[in-house]
Amino acid sequence: MAEIALSDNARIVLERRYLAKDERGRPTETPEEMFRRVAHNVAQAELLYQPLEDHARAAYWEEEFYRLMTSLEFLPNSPTLMNAGRELQQLAACFVLPVEDSIEGIFETIKETAIIHKTGGGTGFSFSRLRPEGDRVRTTMGIASGPVSFIKVFDAATEAIKQGGTRRGANMGILHISHPDIEKFITLKVDGRTLPNFNISVAVTDEFMEAVEVGKDFPLVNPRTGEVVAQRPARHLFDLIVDSAWQCGDPGLVFIDRINAANPTPHLGKIEATNPCGEQPLLPYESCTLGSINLGKFVKEEGQKRRVYWEKLAQVIPVCVRFLDDVIDVNRYPTPRIAEATKKTRKIGLGVMGWHDLLLRLGIPYDSEEALALAEEVMGFIQDKANEASLALAEERGTYPAWEGSRHYPHYPYRNATRTTIAPTGTISIIAGCSSGIEPLFSLAFYRHHYLDPEDPSRITRLKEVNPYFVEVAQREGFYSEELVEFLAQGGKLRERPEVPDWAKRLFVTALDISPEGHVRMQAAFQRHTDNAVSKTINLPKDATREDVAGAFWLAYREGVKGITVFREGSKFMAVLSHATANLPGPEQEAGPVAKELGSQVRRPLPYRERLPDERRSITHKFRVGEQEGYITVGLYDDGRPGEIFIKIAKEGSTVSGLMDAVALLTSVALQYGVPAEELARKLKNTRFEPYGPTNNPRIPWATSIVDYIFRWLEMKFSQPGGPAEPLDPAMRPGEQTGMTCPECGALLIYQEGCLVCRSCGYNKCG
Repeated sequence: MAEIALSDNARIVLERRYLAKDERGRPTETPEEMFRRVAHNVAQAELLYQPLEDHARAAYWEEEFYRLMTSLEFLPNSPTLMNAGRELQQLAACFVLPVEDSIEGIFETIKETAIIHKTGGGTGFSFSRLRPEGDRVRTTMGIASGPVSFIKVFDAATEAIKQGGTRRGANMGILHISHPDIEKFITLKVDGRTLPNFNISVAVTDEFMEAVEVGKDFPLVNPRTGEVVAQRPARHLFDLIVDSAWQCGDPGLVFIDRINAANPTPHLGKIEATNPCGEQPLLPYESCTLGSINLGKFVKEEGQKRRVYWEKLAQVIPVCVRFLDDVIDVNRYPTPRIAEATKKTRKIGLGVMGWHDLLLRLGIPYDSEEALALAEEVMGFIQDKANEASLALAEERGTYPAWEGSRHYPHYPYRNATRTTIAPTGTISIIAGCSSGIEPLFSLAFYRHHYLDPEDPSRITRLKEVNPYFVEVAQREGFYSEELVEFLAQGGKLRERPEVPDWAKRLFVTALDISPEGHVRMQAAFQRHTDNAVSKTINLPKDATREDVAGAFWLAYREGVKGITVFREGSKFMAVLSHATANLPGPEQEAGPVAKELGSQVRRPLPYRERLPDERRSITHKFRVGEQEGYITVGLYDDGRPGEIFIKIAKEGSTVSGLMDAVALLTSVALQYGVPAEELARKLKNTRFEPYGPTNNPRIPWATSIVDYIFRWLEMKFSQPGGPAEPLDPAMRPGEQTGMTCPECGALLIYQEGCLVCRSCGYNKCG
């Protein structure tokens, strides 16, 4: 068996994450044998549609699939590479599960989620059907805790399940913009710690976007009763989304009306949710099989010129479509309901990777009008050929079962309800040795960290990696030097180097050189020729403003994309791939192997105390709990954030008075070190001790203790929309530089296509 032309890094990633292993964790197959395993297993679907004695047919397609993958022209999603032909045999990457408004339904979904995560899939949910916090539960006469509390339960369940040591569960949580708890949902991830296993998005409607534009109020509706329970200024809700996305990257927007306008099977129901990275809208219980064509492999030399190798691309696309359709039949689904829903529509998602590689080889800058035009041409070509292939398969095998009554009926008898998706390709693009999805290169040179020393497996080997095409061009044109490469690996910009020609500076732009508008327009160009949606990071520089975020959201809406997520450099409590500088462990991590290896060069950042100015504003609030009266005085920073509290109790010298002095002092210190008021409230409200009872505050009619009352009032006053404070941006605290390292190899993580991705070992975490 001939050896495949894989990079050293690709082989390391395959060995760690994809190859079958024995009980001691040692690989029992080579990469070539892995691809043979997958090709053979998937080709067995051919026997379902050909006479049983015609084994030559399956053997023929096995060879076609093997050649397709080993040429690195196409790779399926990771679960297919990991599980095909093995005990799990669960080959789909993305699922959507319903969340019904009952305890029984919620925990049934959590159980199904656990099963999916154990087999390597990611899950998406709409929590919009859940009754709001504080609503009545008729069966128990209790009070509903609301969707936000249940999202946290889903997150905790995910945290407890590692997916066979290869993938950790990833989730998408979506809430409709009209839900009464929408404000609490929008700000859920601002603290950088809540929901580590979730991406979140707000499902916004055309009606809402129009209300924002004209400055109208927008109704909030109880999903249990259908009644309007409140009105909010639409611009207030939009600004809240913008502010939260500016701070931490979440929530994204899902343009739900646009998604349902393209829903191929509206007779089966409305789409309410997507998979974890937002590119695959699905009905309840549907799953989808994804795969990506490596566009960097489709360049044809013609004399001194290069062009897209259209003829070769046209030959490959039908094989890819057949492969993905076969996966549906050989897949072992996590539950019978998922099998039924998936086979009813037979959705597949053929996408691309290596887009920036293709542009570089053609000499086209990523952020140019020529690149946008080519994006439409390439994806339009792939869409047309995928449609033709699905029509041909339907003639051979029959249409998808839900075809009658679909938008395709009666004129387009497709085998698959959807054919194309632009999905994240973080790990499979490392295997293919290409740029990820339709993303621009993040950098031209950087360092990877590997455990390569056989004598000392804990020792890190630091390897410099340089984009091979950049090296080729730089050497050919005479501006290559080791000093230049080291400069780039240390985080320097190509545009700062006088020896580099202007045309090269223009061609070799990277992610942070490209304007937000350039990112959005590229996403939109691919979206116009994609059945499902497009996974794309809208990169923003660290100094981007909230207005920049709002502008990206509006451009995405007007350009016709189905969803958008922004990422501002320095948010999400992490530093995006910072080249040679060591990334620091996050607040929940122990010092990783990189820190241990580099010793004193890497230190956990010291906490920073932001003291109040000598002259500051304050507010005083009088309260009563039971028979006990008192006063809360809150000192404010110039921007309205709380920075200290004083609690005065009527009974001087009492135990309660002394206790309240201690609580006030500790709370003040915590606030000055950046702990959000709502986080303190989450920990301290519901504290129970005397005195307790009714209060004089109609918004907090009963308190279980004075501490309970104080922190409920602080939460209400300083973390709800309309209060005097904005949430503190953790990434902007003076003196604090927080980062994230890969939990498996210690290398730097990058944020790409909605996921945290390690380009060293292939670890990825979406959410």
